[in-house]
Amino acid sequence: MSEVQAPTTVEDERVIQRSRLRESLIRPELGGIVGTVIVFTLFALFAFDSGMFNSQGVMNWSQVSAQFMIIAVGACMLMIAGEFDLSVGSMIGFSGMMIAIFSVTLGWPVWLAIIVTFALALSIGALNGIIVVRTGLPSFIVTLAFLFILRGFTIFFPQTIERKTIIGGIKDAAEGDWLAPVFGGKILTGLFQWMGEAGIIAVFERGTRQGMPVVEGVPMLIVWALVLVVFGHVVLTKTRFGNWIFAAGGDAQAARYAGVPVNRVKILMFM
Repeated sequence: MSEVQAPTTVEDERVIQRSRLRESLIRPELGGIVGTVIVFTLFALFAFDSGMFNSQGVMNWSQVSAQFMIIAVGACMLMIAGEFDLSVGSMIGFSGMMIAIFSVTLGWPVWLAIIVTFALALSIGALNGIIVVRTGLPSFIVTLAFLFILRGFTIFFPQTIERKTIIGGIKDAAEGDWLAPVFGGKILTGLFQWMGEAGIIAVFERGTRQGMPVVEGVPMLIVWALVLVVFGHVVLTKTRFGNWIFAAGGDAQAARYAGVPVNRVKILMFM
């Protein structure tokens, strides 16, 4: 009698077993992390004495980085949704100018100027999104137009109202305002005062601020940047709306067939 051969198992090519190391190496964010490590390593090796890594140096480049982090969160989510916004830089200048006009020129409370400007910026973002989804025009073209429109308004409004292109005095107007510290204040001031007294960070050696730490605390700009990064990560990876964002940017038509409100998602991302 012939022996019955056991059936041979054929491995399904769709099931790929990957090691944890391989999973980590193919993650797209690895490139950014490696690049950051290389840049900081080079500066540590060749420019360590430049002051980049003392308390004041760290705070300086951290604040600049925080500005780009805040911009990058919204821009990243919009790009994942399959669109692009060139008017972000002009929007920043326009928003700052409107806060100055409302608070300094018109005499509004700073908290009201911030809220109204925020609502105005949201409305312009919504207008960008509506034009893109209703007309089918590339977001590159639409937002390029708004780049010049907002830049023009940023120059036109102060010239028309104040006969100048720069409006100062926001810091004085914000004195005592309850909302201003939420965006322009500092936290952990007591900790930095202690580190100055302990000699961990530099302090002023002369003048009226003698003995006070050079860095008084962590600016709210950095706090907002970190909060928004965490918020964006949670939205994209832990929520249904985050799945909608990926779907809208991956295959918009297939996403519509699956019930994803693609147009609404894109407009919200522009906002």
